[in-house]
Amino acid sequence: MANLHSALAEEAKSEARAKTAFVLATFYVSLAAGSCLRAQPTVVLFVVDGLQNDAAQIAAANGATHLKFFLHHGVRVEEALCTSPSAVVILPDSSRPWGTAAPPNVAMHTGTHVFESRAIDDVFLAARRSGIRSVFAGSADNYNVFTSADFHHARSYTDSFCVAFAVEHLVRDTVRLFSIHLQELRRAWKGPAGKVDPLSSYQQSLLHADRQLGRLIDAVKSAGRWESTYVVIASDHGMGTTERSDHPASEPTSWRSFMCFYGPGIRQGATIPYAETPDIAVFIAYVLNIGRLRGHADTVVTKAPKGVTGTLLSDLFEHGPREITHPLLVRRYLEKNRWAPEDRFSDYRSGMLELLGESH
Repeated sequence: MANLHSALAEEAKSEARAKTAFVLATFYVSLAAGSCLRAQPTVVLFVVDGLQNDAAQIAAANGATHLKFFLHHGVRVEEALCTSPSAVVILPDSSRPWGTAAPPNVAMHTGTHVFESRAIDDVFLAARRSGIRSVFAGSADNYNVFTSADFHHARSYTDSFCVAFAVEHLVRDTVRLFSIHLQELRRAWKGPAGKVDPLSSYQQSLLHADRQLGRLIDAVKSAGRWESTYVVIASDHGMGTTERSDHPASEPTSWRSFMCFYGPGIRQGATIPYAETPDIAVFIAYVLNIGRLRGHADTVVTKAPKGVTGTLLSDLFEHGPREITHPLLVRRYLEKNRWAPEDRFSDYRSGMLELLGESH
């Protein structure tokens, strides 16, 4: 009996040692994985609907501390232009391949200027091919077409809900690509005068958006991934000149958006002269090292070019050129139309296809 008790005791000790070894091994594997993850790049695309340069700089000077940080430690684009600010993508056959999403929403994820089909590559699909998980969260129903991210949310909920959704997956699912689109401040628009009035409801909404940006950045820092994180703060389009919260293509201000880039190897406290919304997706693909986006995959699309038409903004980087030759597609389109084109995506589409054909 004594031998049996001795054998059982020794077996229990052996099992305990095995469990301890397993726990330690798991801990060290997790630690190594965490260290590896921290060394890998993370990208946050933080879109504030309709934000423009003048409003952003007023907000930064009047309490938007996170926006101020990125303006001082990143690169702002002096002239940021969007693709067609028309409300929706309506093709010549009256189809709407991207539902109620505006063209710039599509452009900043696909890196393309025209959208002939829903079957088109984007940063979320490219990230998945490289084993990178992604999140898209937008606080409006019209973004529910963006379902190619691994985790996606698009409802008329609050901006804070969108950020909470992103943070949940940052922690739980080790997501490395985030696209957050805040919409609430559009409700505070009372006309262009409010853009530059620090006491306006619009500027107060910008301070709220800035706090949401801070929540997301704090979560990235808590995860130990801040040093390898790139942040792109942008808007999808500009705003019109009336009290209506709209952005008709016939008004030049509708085309003027906002872009600021920050991250490892990005110049600090600098500006570059020009960029367009498709350039954002090209930048994301580059810093995540997920390869070139493939463009249109639909076999019925015959118009050239079918691939990515955005430009890599190499002048953002510390060791990059101080100037690049940008094709200026959107500006050239606007100049041809005296900065007052028709309020139809189809008009923009035909003009842009002509310019793209000249470029290729």
